[in-house]
Amino acid sequence: MNWLYYLVEANIYLGIFYLAYCLFLNRDTHYQLSRVYLIFSCIISFILPVLQIGALRPVIPTENVSTLTYNTTAPAVRVVEHYPVPVINTAVPIIEQHFTLLDGLWYAYLIGAAFLFFMLFIKLRTLFKLTRNSQSVNEDKYRVIYLTETDVAFSFFNYVFIGVDAPLSNTIIRHELVHIRQKHSADIILLELLKIINWFNPFVYLLQNSLKTVHEYIADEQTAAYETDALTYSSFLLKSAYGVGGSSITHSFFNYNLLKKRITMLNQQRSGNLARLKYLITIPICTALLCASTLVFSKTYGWVDLSPASVKSAGKYTTLNATPAAKRKRLKITQNGVTTIMDQLSVDQKNKKIVFTAGTITKTDRSLLLKNHDIKVEVVEDSTRFTTKDGQLILPIVNVDGYYLLDHFLHNNIHYTSAKGEKGGLVEVGFALDKDRRITNAKVVKSGGDKLDALALNGFNAYKGVVNDDPGKNYKIGVYFFTDDYSIFKTDSLQKDQEFAGELIIPNYKYPASRTSKGYEYDESNIGFPGDNNNMSQAKVVIYDKNGEGTWYFQKNCTPADLKMLKDKYGYSFPSASSMIIQFMYPKNVIKKHLAYIFDVASYLDAPYANQFYNYMLGNTEYPQQAKKALAGGVVVLNFNLDNEGMISDANVAQSAGNVFDEAALNALRSYKLAIKDNAGKHSIAVLFCVAENKYRPVVSEKIKKDGYVGELAICDAKSPFINGTAKYTPPTAVPGSPKN
Repeated sequence: MNWLYYLVEANIYLGIFYLAYCLFLNRDTHYQLSRVYLIFSCIISFILPVLQIGALRPVIPTENVSTLTYNTTAPAVRVVEHYPVPVINTAVPIIEQHFTLLDGLWYAYLIGAAFLFFMLFIKLRTLFKLTRNSQSVNEDKYRVIYLTETDVAFSFFNYVFIGVDAPLSNTIIRHELVHIRQKHSADIILLELLKIINWFNPFVYLLQNSLKTVHEYIADEQTAAYETDALTYSSFLLKSAYGVGGSSITHSFFNYNLLKKRITMLNQQRSGNLARLKYLITIPICTALLCASTLVFSKTYGWVDLSPASVKSAGKYTTLNATPAAKRKRLKITQNGVTTIMDQLSVDQKNKKIVFTAGTITKTDRSLLLKNHDIKVEVVEDSTRFTTKDGQLILPIVNVDGYYLLDHFLHNNIHYTSAKGEKGGLVEVGFALDKDRRITNAKVVKSGGDKLDALALNGFNAYKGVVNDDPGKNYKIGVYFFTDDYSIFKTDSLQKDQEFAGELIIPNYKYPASRTSKGYEYDESNIGFPGDNNNMSQAKVVIYDKNGEGTWYFQKNCTPADLKMLKDKYGYSFPSASSMIIQFMYPKNVIKKHLAYIFDVASYLDAPYANQFYNYMLGNTEYPQQAKKALAGGVVVLNFNLDNEGMISDANVAQSAGNVFDEAALNALRSYKLAIKDNAGKHSIAVLFCVAENKYRPVVSEKIKKDGYVGELAICDAKSPFINGTAKYTPPTAVPGSPKN
């Protein structure tokens, strides 16, 4: 329903422009400027919704996001009844499709638009018949159609229709010629088309009436200049007040409803030159509406970003020369064969405590410590703050598989705000499941302090949904309260407990949940095992409605109608394939080597490209070494041609991300030598180069998604450890090909 959302937004803007016209410009005699303003309003109102200013909504660094409230006695929670979560092997219920309110609105809109289109067709057909069946005289640049037994007078484009009984026909023709010269009929047709598309908006009808009124003011002003004075022309208008009008899509000379306004404005004192400045009101209106388009409306059709939040590469090699994010200096301390990494070292010397840090310790200090205390100290780089490209802290892997609804509830209802210097901690909560799989007897079995204990326990007690595990048993879940200190994570010790059921993380900022294009939170599972032509066969997703209830969808059980519903209603599409990357945070640290995070590198390709082609490209696209060192990525768009046998040819770069990226993508595509079962002709594909360390996945512009576009293929600078290997490509001795039907 994006079209309806777009129309609603555009019509709101149109209404604002028209209200501004009525308030500030309606009484001015600068009629040409009024005409320009009204036409501009009609056009810009439908352009603004697709424009964005990304810089207005930059990602706020997470360390500053600590405004969530904390209450040790009763944290604010919502009690929501959730649907039971099916186990993995349980068949998914059939999703019933019902006629919804949105469906009704869509059909009502189409009926209204079709009716107005039919009425416009009838009006145009009637005018066409008049031009064929009546007396006419061809003049220089217009044609006069004389109508018998009537005093009607109106014009439409280069035609003047006038009754033989009309008084002072020369004056009337002179008036109508102004409409013809100024192309006023084009304005009216534009408004008629807008009425068809926006028939539900009363402002469109009011705006059309105002525009036709301005047209009459312009024609009256110029016609009166040929008369003795404005009063004489006004008298003529008054005498002709009861003439017959023409079609609503024409400019009728005899319009009784406008008579008083036309005479008043004809004799009104002309507006001064300073009054022209009032038309500059369009600038603040456009600016305000552009900000509203960015900040107020949540949408997927904001295609053009006038000022992106992040700066893109200025040239082919800029990103490769970028300096990686600076890592914090720490002290590596070795004593009695035990090595630790610390921020500071305190040593008692001559009854005085001396504190060393990475910034203050000198070579002399290190030599004396080794000589006098047998302590070896080195200054090392240790990135204890792992962040995404936009500055969000990256959370390590935790395991609550099967507890998605509980996990989602706790993340949204436990509000943790850390005090200055607080590093968080671990609370272990024990509980039992009753016969309905609901939590009972929740208690703290391992304390993290009164504050954290209260937050965790109140959250578990507030959850009234089901837990996807065996009833009648006891379980324990570790709750990590995280600020920015990764030393709190001690997952291995928890997993030795037989009752251990997993852990979750409650950060002191808004939990970085995955959201669809329409703002719904979701969790995916079983996404991506590269090297397997059934990469997504076990994929499933749970989508949370706005009230917090979650519903599971299994890709293999979804019908085309189900997939369409997921996209239209929730803004979610299953990836065509994915590669799961495990990024270890401290690969060389014995104590912390278990800490890692997952980066799902998802691709969205049309069916003919989703399996063997995807696996081949994934295994044969070499990520540039320079880019790896610089943590750089980008999007390369490739054009290619498929011949009648489905073979790739004429591959070239349509959008560059830099020479090294272009060559890597182009070489892999050109080396693919198997037939692709897709339509012959021109195609394009976006190859995304992603960075695992900062979870960077570049965004593909909607502008490139034209006819022949087959989707986006994501390549990461790190390899997945979950490669199946069943779909490895072996170059054939002879390329099979079959003519396409």
